[in-house]
Amino acid sequence: MFILDLEKPHSLLQAEACDRRLARNHIKRPDLELKLRNLISGHQGEKTLHYFLSLFPKDKFQIYHGLRLPIGNSFFQIDGLLVTSKIIFVLESKNNAGILTIDKHQLTQQYNENSETYQNPVAQVTRHKILLKYFLDEYKFPAIPMEDLVVITRSSTELRITQGYTEGHKKVCKAEDLLKELHRFEKFNYKESFDKQAINRLRHLLLKKHTPLIVNISEELGIERSEILTGVSCPNCKTLKMDYYRKEWKCSECLLYSKDAFIEAINDYFLLIKPTITNAELREFLRLPSQRAATYILSILKLHSTGQNKGRVYHQPKLFPISVSHVFPNQSNTNKNKIGGP
Repeated sequence: MFILDLEKPHSLLQAEACDRRLARNHIKRPDLELKLRNLISGHQGEKTLHYFLSLFPKDKFQIYHGLRLPIGNSFFQIDGLLVTSKIIFVLESKNNAGILTIDKHQLTQQYNENSETYQNPVAQVTRHKILLKYFLDEYKFPAIPMEDLVVITRSSTELRITQGYTEGHKKVCKAEDLLKELHRFEKFNYKESFDKQAINRLRHLLLKKHTPLIVNISEELGIERSEILTGVSCPNCKTLKMDYYRKEWKCSECLLYSKDAFIEAINDYFLLIKPTITNAELREFLRLPSQRAATYILSILKLHSTGQNKGRVYHQPKLFPISVSHVFPNQSNTNKNKIGGP
């Protein structure tokens, strides 16, 4: 059973938004595109891990994806956490392409005649297991057996573990072999460590303490706010050339009409600018023709607001990104995305 399901990470949402709103000839675009590729690859690996975990019977594990927990003054993140009453599994997913060679000290990736060196993922997942033990000790949970595994999620990757590196051979597997590896531990006669009350208390604690990483990609890449392009992106031709007229948006480039194209722009604003917006800021970012148009957009977004009149501020919702179905529950009635008009 998925207790904390897989979601697209905030860092990837930000990178995608920045990709839509940074000029093609911007000096930082190569850095952005490299970061975006790496984030997409990592998320694809997590999706592959999610697929294989979804094959397990629902009552076999309580599964947590991307769990990020505080420890001291820092945090640690677990790609996959599988909890039972008898044992806990800590998983680390890797989606690197090419040839991966893992030895006692490092991971070496060879791809397209290039070679990159990374930290040993076995040491990484073992560290996360130890930190999780410290975390559970802090909240007075009984001791429970834990096992850690590194899961290589890209099926085409060639995996090489150096001879004599016993720990690597035991703790690294391909995603398609994960079920077999977990089944191997079922042969051990573990005693029950967590009763139902402890399992429920742990679930409540993990969800309460989970703290997703929030990044600022503009600051990281050195992109000024003034360099973030404004406007509503056309779902068809991807240009920022949609104009608002009578509660609809028309692309001046390909003539597409849409009622909901602006929602992506609202999400981009919250991701790249700040978590609050005013009527005037909305008009500027969406290039709206009037205060009245902005007031209508804000009314259908149903955002929580504080302040009054010109001092009213609207806040990013807790359920984010904003979805089309939230704004337009009856999407079939919106006549969205038609070239040439409704």
